[in-house]
Amino acid sequence: MTEQTLPDSSSRSWALWTFALIITLTGGYNLLLAWDQARHAGDYRDLGVSYPPLMRAGFALFWGIIFLRFGLGLARRQQWARRWIVVVVSNYGAFSVLWLIVYAASDFGRDQIPFRAVLAVGVTLLTALIMRWGRMRQAFELLPPDTRPASNTRAAGE
Repeated sequence: MTEQTLPDSSSRSWALWTFALIITLTGGYNLLLAWDQARHAGDYRDLGVSYPPLMRAGFALFWGIIFLRFGLGLARRQQWARRWIVVVVSNYGAFSVLWLIVYAASDFGRDQIPFRAVLAVGVTLLTALIMRWGRMRQAFELLPPDTRPASNTRAAGE
C-alpha cells in the first residue's frame, strides 16, 4: 500500500481556499459586530433599539469564534470542519431568522423575515453543494495518515 502525502501548497484547491476565506470573513464580521455592540451598548439603548445590545454582542462573539475556527479548519483541511460546516451555516441562518422574528419592531423588519428565511435556506443549500463539489472533495482526499478518521479496528497487542 502506498502512503499518500499532502500536495504542496500551490496545488491546493482554490475553491477550498476561497470558501475558507468566506467563512473566515464571516467570523471576522461577527467579531467586529460584537465589538461594536459592546462598545456602543449604552448608545444603542439610548436610541431605543428593540434588542439588548450586550446580548447581541455575546451572540456575535460566539458566532465569530465558531466561524473563525471553521474557516481555519477548512483551510487546514480538517475532516471535522468538512463534516460540520453545513450544520454551522444552517444554524447561523436559523438563528438570524429567529433573532429577526423576536426583535423585529418595525414593518420593514417584519417584512424581511420571509426573505431572510429563503436566503438562509439558499445559503445552506449552496454550502452543501460546495462541500459535495468534486474540487472540494478532492482537496480533502489527500490527507496525511495522522488526520484521517480513526478506524474501528484494534491495534495488534490490545
